[in-house]
Amino acid sequence: MLPSGRRQLRILVSAPGQLRAYLTADLLRRAAEQSGLLPEVSELLPTGVDTTRLRATCDDLNIHPPVATLTALSVEAGMQPFDVGLGLGDEALSAITGLARLWARVSRDNHEAQPGPEPLALRLSLMRLAYGERLWSHWTPTADAEALGHWRELVAQWARSASGAMSRPHADAITRAFAHDLDSPAAVTTLAELADDPDVADGVKFETFAAADRLFGLDLARDVGK
Repeated sequence: MLPSGRRQLRILVSAPGQLRAYLTADLLRRAAEQSGLLPEVSELLPTGVDTTRLRATCDDLNIHPPVATLTALSVEAGMQPFDVGLGLGDEALSAITGLARLWARVSRDNHEAQPGPEPLALRLSLMRLAYGERLWSHWTPTADAEALGHWRELVAQWARSASGAMSRPHADAITRAFAHDLDSPAAVTTLAELADDPDVADGVKFETFAAADRLFGLDLARDVGK
């Protein structure tokens, strides 16, 4: 991740095929936009990799596609996405090639997570993970799908209440979580605490959830008006 210019933020996904890396880049992009920056996500892929499945899964998970793709071959030829060299040697390029698959394992036998009937439940599951934490250690697709459905139902209900300003303590806690090493688990926990807080008015909860979802990307207001 390299800043370029006064307001630009360029993000390079250099773990090709790894779904979690693309989600991280998407969260960074969303947080950067909230901060007034102009983010641009590029990716580094081995030559000849079929990204059809990865692209479809990213679409299902509300992950914005990269604006540019750099191949390992073009890196070897000296074509760089930024003004500074990536410094990739043969060993690094070999490692990149070996990573060219969708990564969302849920068990130690390398089975991959499937988005399922509610794809954004997988996005929520990944957002609950701390840095370096394995998906299979906490992945509960049914529970996350139920949580997502419950939040959407609440948001649709809150939308019928008198509007109010966002809950500043909760909104600030979410902002701090994203600013602190992209701590999405803490941000998700704050959102859950807000949903259950009896002292916060429904209209305030609605405004806070709606604003937070610009970072979360979980389509929390999808059922409003239904």
